[in-house]
Amino acid sequence: MKNSLFAVLLLVWGSCWFCQPLLAQTTQASISGVISEKENMPLPGATVTIKNLSTGFTTGTVTNAKGEYSFKELPLGGPYDVSATFVGYGEQKRSGYMLNQGDAVRVNLTVQEKEQSLEVVQVVASGLKNKIEDIGTATAVSAKAMLALPVNGRNFTSLTDLSPLSRGSNLSGQLGSSTNYTIDGMTAKNPTSAGATTSRSGAPYSISIEAVREFKVVTNQYDVTFGRAGGGTVSAVTKSGTNKFTGSIFNYTRANWLSSPYDIRGNRRNVPFSTNQYGFSLGGPIIKDKLHFFLVWDHQQDSRPLVIADIQSPADENRFNVTTATLDQYIAIAQNKYGMSRTGLNTVRSIKNVVQTLLLPVLTGKSITSTC
Repeated sequence: MKNSLFAVLLLVWGSCWFCQPLLAQTTQASISGVISEKENMPLPGATVTIKNLSTGFTTGTVTNAKGEYSFKELPLGGPYDVSATFVGYGEQKRSGYMLNQGDAVRVNLTVQEKEQSLEVVQVVASGLKNKIEDIGTATAVSAKAMLALPVNGRNFTSLTDLSPLSRGSNLSGQLGSSTNYTIDGMTAKNPTSAGATTSRSGAPYSISIEAVREFKVVTNQYDVTFGRAGGGTVSAVTKSGTNKFTGSIFNYTRANWLSSPYDIRGNRRNVPFSTNQYGFSLGGPIIKDKLHFFLVWDHQQDSRPLVIADIQSPADENRFNVTTATLDQYIAIAQNKYGMSRTGLNTVRSIKNVVQTLLLPVLTGKSITSTC
């Protein structure tokens, strides 16, 4: 008996759990407005319903005492239908609203008595002029722009340079570590570059550009929804499935045979210098108008030779076009002018090895890359 009762309670608890609405991604997109009757009098208690025709997403609310309604954190895309009904009045409907990240669309409707009800009015989305601009400064990068612009390495964060205050991962002149990344509203500094915000490690990133719908580069954060950043925030939202099956296949390749067969020392390379990135995306309905899916598989394969310049003889100096005296002078400047500590000969040798590895490309005008 006890086991049966426990099973029933567990079933009821599970049913209540799965009946709860799923938490959607943070999009900062909203639709709001005022419902009024003739002579522009606000109409409290009117029912307002919106529907995303591409996914079937539908929700509704009731206007307050001032006739106002508001829908927050709506799924992106569209087109959206907005309709208003009230007892004794005909239904009024507007169509064609497309939502992008951060859009605040305002739709005011005036209902008429049934005998005077009007036909449904179709509104062309491209002609809308009722969007509220964001407070502060932000650069929006749309899905169309990401599709059209070439991106070396297919990392969406490379497109942050479209912002006039961006220099790589540095925003507003601050360090890259002062830039915050959010994916669907959640802080995601590490996942964007496999543990390093500025990807100093050269590690592969884990957020594929194929999964990103759009993003914004926010540099002057007057909006209280942004924070945790000294320079700015890169706020991205991911794609989601619709009632139509969509997909893509991509490939990005840098061939080894296009690179020089010799390394910086003039020796023939034994390690390939190549990049191969490929994958696919697929989205569509599981249950039309109710349940959808979207998935991306992105494979990154990178091979680069690692060369450490060890200058021990005049022959090494000629080969790498840098002298030991120059490296010693560099160490002296670092210690005397910038306060680099000198605790012993081992420390000096370690510094010298670092200088030989890092400074050499600057002196010779050649690049030394690391293994990923």
